[in-house]
Amino acid sequence: MSTWDGNNFYFSGQGVVLIGERDSVTGKPKGLRSVGNVTDLSINTVVETLEHKESQTGQRSIDLRLTTQTTVEVTATLENFIAENLKLALRGDTTAIKAGTVVDEEVKFYAGKVSAAENIKVSSFVIGVGVNDLTLFVDDDTPYDYKLNTEAGSVLFNDGSQTPVDALPDFGEAITALTVGATTVVTMAAVPAFVEVGAKAIPGNITWTVDPTNGETGDRAYTITAKTATTVILDWDTTGGTYGSAGDIVFDGTPFEADYDFEAYNLVDGLTQGSTERYLRFEGLNTADDFKPVIVEVFKFVVDPAAAFALISDEVQQFELTGNALADALQDTGSQFFKVQLVR
Repeated sequence: MSTWDGNNFYFSGQGVVLIGERDSVTGKPKGLRSVGNVTDLSINTVVETLEHKESQTGQRSIDLRLTTQTTVEVTATLENFIAENLKLALRGDTTAIKAGTVVDEEVKFYAGKVSAAENIKVSSFVIGVGVNDLTLFVDDDTPYDYKLNTEAGSVLFNDGSQTPVDALPDFGEAITALTVGATTVVTMAAVPAFVEVGAKAIPGNITWTVDPTNGETGDRAYTITAKTATTVILDWDTTGGTYGSAGDIVFDGTPFEADYDFEAYNLVDGLTQGSTERYLRFEGLNTADDFKPVIVEVFKFVVDPAAAFALISDEVQQFELTGNALADALQDTGSQFFKVQLVR
């Protein structure tokens, strides 16, 4: 049986992590902000050494161990997904965007693809040119031009593959002639400069005196296989068809104008800032010792950009603040890296 003092005080930490900008003149924090729930906080010291071997005894023994570098690494695992924390993790800037109204914002058409507005959480959204608007989706049996994701502020344009488009061809170029066949030549006054081979085009408003054999009468997207200054060739099989009037055609890249309202939101621009010195304070509780306080302060903490910023997961997503505690010459007593205050 030991006669020595057997009292042990164990530690299991919980608590709040606070981070703020560090005053470069005083070394004190310019106010601290809680970063929310932190599942892991650690301070790791890494020492690099130079070892010297003697060469007199034949044993080649180590007779000197010299510390060449001391690095203090700080890691915090955050779960509070807010703009200010992302700013820390991504070395970025945050901007509070006020609710507002947008008029005539350019949103380009791409058949069967998504184009996004500049803002999110949109309402009262209309898109078209001038006073003429495209047709919003109602159901799969009604011709329409686009579907709208109001939360993301994005538009999915109809390519006509399932349900015919409605007004989209009205905003394109007037067709002056069609040359029907296994591929169809569409003639117009001038092909817009932005039109590219391999892109999509939707011909519409065409009247047929005799429908093409396969029933493909337009109002859906076809691929442009070739073009000249006044013609495009589409992979549109109009064999057997005879048209009465030629209609219109709209191309990928056609600019539309969107009007909408949007709610307030936060914008985070990643990797726009250099290294910024911060002050970290942990106001902890020792849950293994009657919740006694344990306070840790890191005087000069520089955060590295997050190595990973995972966005899809089955779990509650976490992101790490990782960086170094630098030696702070403004700390004229005690440690220049960090200090711990505790009751025991």
